[in-house]
Amino acid sequence: YDREARAFALWLNSLNVDPFVNYLFEDLKDGLVLLQAFDKIFPGSVNWKRVNTRVPLMRFKQIENTNMVVDLGKAHRFSLVGIQGADITDGVPTLVLAIVWQLMRANIIQTLASLSTHGREITDADMVKWANQVVASSGGRASPIRSFSDSKLSSGHFLLDVLNGMKPGIVDPQLVTAGHSDDDMKMNAKYAISIARKLGATIFLLPEDIVEVKPKMILTFIGSLMAIKH
Repeated sequence: YDREARAFALWLNSLNVDPFVNYLFEDLKDGLVLLQAFDKIFPGSVNWKRVNTRVPLMRFKQIENTNMVVDLGKAHRFSLVGIQGADITDGVPTLVLAIVWQLMRANIIQTLASLSTHGREITDADMVKWANQVVASSGGRASPIRSFSDSKLSSGHFLLDVLNGMKPGIVDPQLVTAGHSDDDMKMNAKYAISIARKLGATIFLLPEDIVEVKPKMILTFIGSLMAIKH
């Protein structure tokens, strides 16, 4: 879980939470960072008078906070079946990652909705459609993807075509590999990430996330590109 945990910690820190998150599963156990994240994404959602803020907190005080996190997640229609505050306090990796991912996704969706002309909620399908349209309009060679778990994403060619569609000529074809071997795919992924950052996108994923086609992380990549395009 280390790679996802590192990416999610970077995202939380980008929200200017306090204290700084170094180790995700340890630093979220008192609920305070997650409550700050909720309050930043959904302003006014946290009743701070009910939050235990005087650290260090006894375990039962931590669980009171993390139970509040779970309640907030449910109030915002997160999928939290079987997750209790104690799971966050105990640092259960899969469950901590599940709630942080849904917070991160809500943040991306919210940002895109605020930037769009119609202001409606953006779906995963909307993001896939946008990426396919950018590639098609730019004359990119990559074939359309069906979802963020499409195996075609592993070569890096599709993402590079998206970037070139956003700013024609920014991708140097001589630096793009055939993408057949793992090393070639990783080089393309590194190149795509470097170009995205050059365009001003905030990127949390690693080259391995592209090569291994991690849908959650690729969604964050496309979401960030959509945000700067809008």
